[in-house]
Amino acid sequence: MLDHIFLFIYIITVGVTFAVVSLGLLYWLRQKNTGRFNTFLFIAYLAVLLLLAGVRFYWEELLSGGRGVVIGTGMAEFTGYALLLYYLPATVNHIIGRRWTGLRMTAAITASTVYFSLGAVYLLTGFLKPISLAAGFLYFLALAVILVDIVRSIPLIQRGSSRVTVLLITLLTVIFLPLVMASRILGDTEGPWAVSHSLRFLLLSLYYFWMALAGVIFYVREMSSSTEVVKPIYTVPEELPLTDRERDIAESVAQGLTYGEIAENLGISPNTVRNHVANVYKKLSVRSKVELIGVLRGERSY
Repeated sequence: MLDHIFLFIYIITVGVTFAVVSLGLLYWLRQKNTGRFNTFLFIAYLAVLLLLAGVRFYWEELLSGGRGVVIGTGMAEFTGYALLLYYLPATVNHIIGRRWTGLRMTAAITASTVYFSLGAVYLLTGFLKPISLAAGFLYFLALAVILVDIVRSIPLIQRGSSRVTVLLITLLTVIFLPLVMASRILGDTEGPWAVSHSLRFLLLSLYYFWMALAGVIFYVREMSSSTEVVKPIYTVPEELPLTDRERDIAESVAQGLTYGEIAENLGISPNTVRNHVANVYKKLSVRSKVELIGVLRGERSY
C-alpha cells in the first residue's frame, strides 16, 4: 500500500518537474541568451536524475534486480549527484559573473570526487568504516566551504527571485545529498536505523518536488513581470581610468548582470563583454566582482 502511495507522489513530482522544464524552455525562447539556456540545461539535468531514481526503484524494489543492476543504477545515481555538487557553485559563478578561485574549485572537485568515491566503494565492497569516516569528514569539510561561499554570494545576485531560488536549491541539496548516502548505507543494516528502499524513494521524490516547486515559482514570477531597465546601483567615479564602454560594463557587472545580459543590453557579444571586463580588472588591479565593487564604493584603492 505504501509503495503505491510513494509511487503516486513520484508521478506528481515527475509532472511538476517536467512542467518546470517546459517553462524553462519557454523562458529561453522568449529571449535567447546563454544564461537562460544554461538554466534550462540545469533543470533538464535534474529531470534526468529524477527519471534515473524512478528506474532504479523500479528495477531494485519492484523487479528485485540482481547485483549488476544494483551496482549499475547506484553508480549512475552517485555520478549524477557528484556532478550536481560541481554544477551548483558553477551556476552561482555564472549568475554573478565571477571566476573560479582556487578554493572554490578545490572544494567543488573534492566534494564531487569524494561523494562519488564513497558511493562506488560502498557499492563494490560495502561500508569500510575507517576509510569511509575519513573520506566523509573531508566531504563535509568541502561541502561546508561550498555552502558558506554560496550563502555569502547570495547578496550579489541582483534579482530577488533568483536569490531566493539559488538559496533554496543550495540548502535542499546540501541537506539531501548526505541523507542519500546515509540512507544507502543504513538500507543494508538491521534494527531501528534501517532505511527501506521505499522510504529512500520517498525522500528522493520529496527533494525533487520541492526543487521543482521552487522552479515553478521562479519562472512564473520571471515570466509575469514586465521587462524594465534596471538602473545601476554603483556609479563609476570620474577619476577611474576607464573608457565610457568600460564604465557601462563595470556598472553592469557590479549590478549583478551576467555577461549574456550585459551583451544583450549593449548590443555586443558576450566575448566582447568578457574582454572589456578583463581590461577593467587589469586597470583597477582587481580580481573579482567583490573587489570591483569595493573600488566603485571608494573602499579599495586601485
